[in-house]
Amino acid sequence: MPTSEQRPNILVICSDEHHPRIAGYRGNRWVKTPNLDGLARDGAHFTRAYCTSPVCTPSRMSFISGKYVHQIDNWMIGIPLDRKEMTWPRRLDQAGMQTIMLGKMDFCGDYQDGGFSQHRILRRRPAFGQIPLPNPYAARMHGYTRPDKKRHIRNVGARSAEIISDGGYIGEADDTIGNYDHDRLVTNWAVEALQKLGKRDQEAPWLLYVGLLQPHWPFRVPEPYASMYLPDAFDWPVEALFPNGRLHPALQNFQQGLDLGTVTEEMLRKVLATYYGMVTCLDDMIGEILAALEASGQSENTHVIYTSDHGESLGEHGLFYKQCAHEGSVGVPLILRGPGVAAGQSCDWPVSLVDLYPTILEMANLEPEGDRPGTSWLPLLRGKAEGRPDWAFSEFHGNFFPDDWFMLVRGRFKYVHYVNHRPSLFDVEADPQELDDLAARPEYADTLRAFRELLQSLLDPVKVSQRAKRDLGLIDADGRDWTREVDGLATLAPDAWG
Repeated sequence: MPTSEQRPNILVICSDEHHPRIAGYRGNRWVKTPNLDGLARDGAHFTRAYCTSPVCTPSRMSFISGKYVHQIDNWMIGIPLDRKEMTWPRRLDQAGMQTIMLGKMDFCGDYQDGGFSQHRILRRRPAFGQIPLPNPYAARMHGYTRPDKKRHIRNVGARSAEIISDGGYIGEADDTIGNYDHDRLVTNWAVEALQKLGKRDQEAPWLLYVGLLQPHWPFRVPEPYASMYLPDAFDWPVEALFPNGRLHPALQNFQQGLDLGTVTEEMLRKVLATYYGMVTCLDDMIGEILAALEASGQSENTHVIYTSDHGESLGEHGLFYKQCAHEGSVGVPLILRGPGVAAGQSCDWPVSLVDLYPTILEMANLEPEGDRPGTSWLPLLRGKAEGRPDWAFSEFHGNFFPDDWFMLVRGRFKYVHYVNHRPSLFDVEADPQELDDLAARPEYADTLRAFRELLQSLLDPVKVSQRAKRDLGLIDADGRDWTREVDGLATLAPDAWG
């Protein structure tokens, strides 16, 4: 068994819906994030980090198991993780490390500990009663809309600084509250846990996971954060058109499903100002946690990882929330600090949250199982890229999209495969705002072919799509596909894009 000197402590902080570029260390000139900036300055940050699926439960179940969504069939919120799946907290617990989970990991149903030695949460998300679903998952059917999404855009701003709920996601039902209460309570728990860990006999290392909810909608935050940013003090989001006729057809369907209607400049600027305030509120809470770690006397021997489960489009391309493959949605912030990590690094290599599993195991001096597709980030930060993929992958099987999509980033390009639709291709080096879709240009035919072949080497997109639809009740026992039950869609040709 390795000694505690060989196995440092590990602190993982995961926020929710944090746009990857809204942080000072990423060059954002407006937002105030001194604690994240300091963490990045003292460690390393990644500029091309991606979640494996841009929605809460699938993303988190993927990064805790170290497998892609299609490998664990965790297609959408409401699907529990199979208890038989190994997780990194269970591996560490079996190796003698104390593992503690505080706050949101987003397990669904009765299975909540995920292998942690201890866990404490504020709300249990319910699970679907059975899989496959007995009725079609309506949120993926054509014509589905969510009127509450527009309500979130309208109801933004200040709220009381007092804790007025138990923080159990009440904000999702009440736009006047938001997620501050959840994060205030969980931050308090984390500070208390670090104080206790600092006082105990340090014979064995520990891992502490802190799951926060900000800056996830509703867009509500107490003062001084609510008034910290002037609504007109921001760059206008790229292509913030409502509706946006330039979007890929699948994304036009997504925009319609959000039922946003007309979003005025005044509305959008208020959302931006409040979201930025939520990010700074989050940063201050992270600062409290890092200060508690420092006060415990264990900072020098503790790896710190900060990330988010997915991003937030925040008006870009006429979209809000997550679910799509644009950078603001599928990209995530990612910072590492700790023993052996050289300070001040910025890494542009594409990486994925599926890599969290082998990274944590390497920090604990353990080997990952051979069936985990991820690769530890630590060798990359030591300048050793040999043996790791030069691409990152994401997929989506959830609401607002009748058909599934699969994304690959490699080199200067991002490729998005839409089942039953044409693909998209962006040169994210020359066109970081993803405005110029190159997929229809003949000169990129070879690039598209190479991406199709890479995707096929990972999975069969049609078969995975069919499996997801069956589990979500969208393909019934007679083979009827309920996502095709609308004029025009029933005549779509079979997927001709591989």
